[in-house]
Amino acid sequence: MRELPKTNILEDFYLWFNFEEKEEHYATPLYLYNVERKRINPDNETRLSLKLEKDISKTKPSKKKEIIRHPSTIYVHYTESIGAILINFLNADFTSYETAYNTFFYAYGYELLKEYTPYQYNQNSDFIDDKTFREIIKDIYDTSCDKLIEWQESFRNCVDFVYNLNGNEDYKDEENKLAKFIAYIVKDRKLYTYSQDIEIIVDTYINAHNKYHNESLTNLINRVKDKEQELELHNVYTSNKLTTICFVVLDQIVRHENLQIKTCLNCGRYFIPSYRQNEIYCDLVNVDQSPTCREKGANEQYKKNLENNQTQALYRRIYRQKFMIAQRNKDNKIIQKEFDQWKKEAKEKVNKMKKGKLDEDEVYKWLVDNK
Repeated sequence: MRELPKTNILEDFYLWFNFEEKEEHYATPLYLYNVERKRINPDNETRLSLKLEKDISKTKPSKKKEIIRHPSTIYVHYTESIGAILINFLNADFTSYETAYNTFFYAYGYELLKEYTPYQYNQNSDFIDDKTFREIIKDIYDTSCDKLIEWQESFRNCVDFVYNLNGNEDYKDEENKLAKFIAYIVKDRKLYTYSQDIEIIVDTYINAHNKYHNESLTNLINRVKDKEQELELHNVYTSNKLTTICFVVLDQIVRHENLQIKTCLNCGRYFIPSYRQNEIYCDLVNVDQSPTCREKGANEQYKKNLENNQTQALYRRIYRQKFMIAQRNKDNKIIQKEFDQWKKEAKEKVNKMKKGKLDEDEVYKWLVDNK
């Protein structure tokens, strides 16, 4: 991949996509305050992910603690699921500078708000105490918060229209989402302006040729099949405007039919399904590090299914009873053998019932007769 301009690497925001892998990559300078960097793959040092370690409002600032500014590059960059920056922006809580940081800016920095910053934030030292950092981000937030909320509302309205979310049923039967998106952009009095001020760095094979031209065709084919990064071409988008970057991401998502934007049935946040388009729960990380909605939803659905399925509920109840008896009589070989035999037969019948090979009433009667 083409290298980023050396003169701007400490200042600008860069974004590129890998739709085959449903990944989004970006490079931006960050102070990583309350943030942990981790490798996506332990054996690959070039791709990192970011995790908020602690709610900023629960951290007491100190002039004694120094934090380091980390610029990322094409070579060492951050990787997220496709559309993450847009989804995080749609879901961000911009009601205070702490929540704005916790839900969005911890991962992307303030480089995309340069036109609204009260001073040259990017001219600060590579080292800064966390109290000063907190003062800086509060100043930036105070200057731009009204705009952030306005931009967020604009994008939410557009997404709701295109994907018929949050009660919006305008053109609900229109299946061509790209047509809806373009029509909305043309008609909207603000959103069309967000498509401006973007630079596209077109990738080429120059660097790949210079590095690999002496390789055999067989080795090159295998490197490409192994998805070696330096042999992949990805155009890089760069801008100093948050609205422009979000617009680029939304435009790309709408153009891919296999990508959908939905709202979580549990928390109501926007999300892009990771596996199936009919997913109803998101897997978005919570600031308090509690289980995701998908994890909660799966557990609740499992409990609900058990409650609604008398046969499975009876199976679990008898299993617990027999298990406790076996635990209290570990030295009794007859009891252990009977429990193992019952467990094997019961599990086999329940599995066949789930696959539709046995009638539920038949399995229920067997459990009653063999409890």
